[in-house]
Amino acid sequence: MNKRTEGEIAKGLRQVAAATAGATVGVVVGGPVAGALVGAAAGPALATGFELAAERIAAHRATRSAALLSEVTRALGIEANELEERLLADERLLEFAGRVVGAAQDISLTEKRRALSRALAAAVADPSPARLDIWELLQTAIREIDAPHIRFLHVISSAPPLPQPPERPAEGTRYGMTLEQVCEIDPGLGFGGHAILQKLLSLGLIESSLHGVLWSGTHRPYALSPLGQRLLTLLDADSTPHP
Repeated sequence: MNKRTEGEIAKGLRQVAAATAGATVGVVVGGPVAGALVGAAAGPALATGFELAAERIAAHRATRSAALLSEVTRALGIEANELEERLLADERLLEFAGRVVGAAQDISLTEKRRALSRALAAAVADPSPARLDIWELLQTAIREIDAPHIRFLHVISSAPPLPQPPERPAEGTRYGMTLEQVCEIDPGLGFGGHAILQKLLSLGLIESSLHGVLWSGTHRPYALSPLGQRLLTLLDADSTPHP
């Protein structure tokens, strides 16, 4: 096998992402504008300014995806060729890597790209089906959250969650944090608080911390779920997450 660079592997994974999504390779590799150049014969030629913009966008995407794979090889302590061999040896892992790289090229938030690189590194280190199931959930959550969701997660991370079975909640102990309490700590979350809360619940990143008591949604306390705790670890620049 010829010696590969992270950039070459990233290009291949962008093609995998395109095939997995049923999209054309041009759209994923170069973006919507650059991809349109493939079918330029069907319409008027793009002005030079748009061509340059498309090339710049494509370059940014290529740089982001290559940088993500550099983080993966660094975290695993392997060369790019070994990463390629591992990915090609496991079809499901290869598809997962394609989705991660396809997402990373369009993400401007450094925290999210770092989290994706850590998720991929952990998946490569242990590509067992049970592990991949969890990393699939996490990569989906990473793609779908934005800065306000991350702020919300950081605030609510200080709220004690319900103890895991078979341990029972202690009488008189308050678990979780209400939306109102979260917004008191970070007032900037107030305007979109309900939407943020619903998104995090739908992704399984937070959960109700009530135990047998029914309250309205507005006053219900919530806490990080185990999945949310894992995601925050992936986002944390100073942590060393384990597979």
